[in-house]
Amino acid sequence: EITSLLSLCGGQFSSEQEIRVNSPFWILSIPSEEMARGLMKRTVCAKSIFELWGHGRSAGELYASLKNYPMDKMLPYLQSDSTYKVHIHTFNKTLTQAQKIKKIDALEFLPFKGKVNLKNPEHIFWILEDYGMDPNNVPEEPFHLYFGRWIADGQRELIESYSVKKRHFIGNTSMDACLSFIMANHGRVKPNDVVYDPFVGTGGLLISSAHFGAYVCGTDIDYNTIHGLGKASRKNQKWRGPDENIRANLRQYGLEKYYLDALVSDSSRPIWRKGMLFDAIITDPPYGIREATRRTGSQKEAVKTAERSTENHIFVSSNYHLSDIFFDLLKFAAEYLVMGGRLVYWLPIYRPEY
Repeated sequence: EITSLLSLCGGQFSSEQEIRVNSPFWILSIPSEEMARGLMKRTVCAKSIFELWGHGRSAGELYASLKNYPMDKMLPYLQSDSTYKVHIHTFNKTLTQAQKIKKIDALEFLPFKGKVNLKNPEHIFWILEDYGMDPNNVPEEPFHLYFGRWIADGQRELIESYSVKKRHFIGNTSMDACLSFIMANHGRVKPNDVVYDPFVGTGGLLISSAHFGAYVCGTDIDYNTIHGLGKASRKNQKWRGPDENIRANLRQYGLEKYYLDALVSDSSRPIWRKGMLFDAIITDPPYGIREATRRTGSQKEAVKTAERSTENHIFVSSNYHLSDIFFDLLKFAAEYLVMGGRLVYWLPIYRPEY
C-alpha cells in the first residue's frame, strides 16, 4: 500500500532503509512535508509519519545522530515563543512512567527554548523504540531508536467509520472496510478517475474509491443483488428493505454524486463499446465458496425447453471455473484499462500447495 501511494504522491524508500520486513518502522525519502501529508491522507496501514531527526541502534548512536542534524532545520520548531511536548512510543515493550521521563530528560542537549504544553502543543516530538517482534523474548535494550517531529496521522479511523457492521446494504461476502481502502490505494485511485468492479455485489469496493473522489460503476450477474431484492444477509432480517441497494450505500457516506451506475451483466461477455477506458478495475471475484460462480449459457447448452418469446427469454447460467474467471478478468483489463491503469483483485490459493 505504501509503495503504491509513494508512486502516486511522490517519494521513495530511503537508501538507508534496510527493508526490515519485521519492523513496523520504515524510513522514506519524501521531498516535502506537503507530500508526506498527502500520503497520510490516504493510508490505512500506516499510523503516523514523522520528520526524522536522528536514529541509531543504541541511545549513544541516536544522540550522536541528533547532534549531526542540521541546526537550521531544527530551530524553527524550538523557538522560545513556541510550545512543545515529547512522546515516547515503544513497540513490543511497556515502560514505566519513570523510565519514560528518564529517556525524555536524556534529550536535554537539544536546544529546546519553548514551553512544555502537554494538552495542546504546537510541535510534538516522538521517541520511537523498536524491541522486535517476539513478545516472548523482549530484549533489555531496543534494536533501533528514532527521534523525530510528528507531521500527520494516517486514516485508521476510516476502518471504524466505514465498518460493514453499520452499512445499509450488505451481502454474504461484503469486503471488509480496511481491505477495500487498501485495494483502492493499490489501484492508485485519485479524484475524477473512473473505477469499475465487474463483480460488484453489494458495492463495498466502490465506496472506498468514491471516498477518494473517483466515479464508480460496476456490473454483476445477480439481478437480485443489483436491484437490492431477495433475502437479506443481515441477522434477524428476512428480506431486503425497499431502499437496500448500492446507491443507498454511497448516499449513506455522502458519496452519491460519484455513483455512475450498476448493471446486470455477465463479466465474461463483452458489453462495453471499444475505446471505453477505466482508470482502475478493483474487484473481488467469486470463488464458488460463499458465492456461486456462474455465467450465462446458451439454450443449446441446456435441455431444449419450450419455445420462448424474446420478452421473457430466461438465461441459463452455467458453471464458471476459477481459472476462466481470472483469465477473462485479465483479458478484460488488458483491453479496457488506460495505459498505466491498475487491476486489483484477490486470488484464492491453497497454502499447502501454492
